[in-house]
Amino acid sequence: MVAKIIVKCIIYNKNLNRFLLIQRCPSDDFGADTWENVGGNIEEGETPEEAMIREIREETDITDIKINKIAYIAILDRELPDLLIVYLCETSTETINISFEHQAYIWADEQQCRALLPKAIIQDFENNNVFDLLYNDN
Repeated sequence: MVAKIIVKCIIYNKNLNRFLLIQRCPSDDFGADTWENVGGNIEEGETPEEAMIREIREETDITDIKINKIAYIAILDRELPDLLIVYLCETSTETINISFEHQAYIWADEQQCRALLPKAIIQDFENNNVFDLLYNDN
């Protein structure tokens, strides 16, 4: 069995007390118009952390990213399963320049995340206490 490794980034802005969500373009072959966290495939020769930093720059133009920890790891159940490494990151950037792959972004609170993100991502957030970050004194 061959598994692909995908990195995703839960980007938190402490000043806004919000998570960054980006929306895929309507013409996207996979997940058109859906909301997601920043991320993508690891390219040959990259570490997961290098891939994460590259994906953040490519998809949002954010350069002041701080890697806090791995939030969780999951297996995506597809024809060939994918390993998903999800990092929790921080930025102070508020205005985002999204890539051609995306059409919109939002700095979302818990209610907006629950309304916009797929149920599987919300379940992972709940299982790994991601929303707790919004309610801790930082």
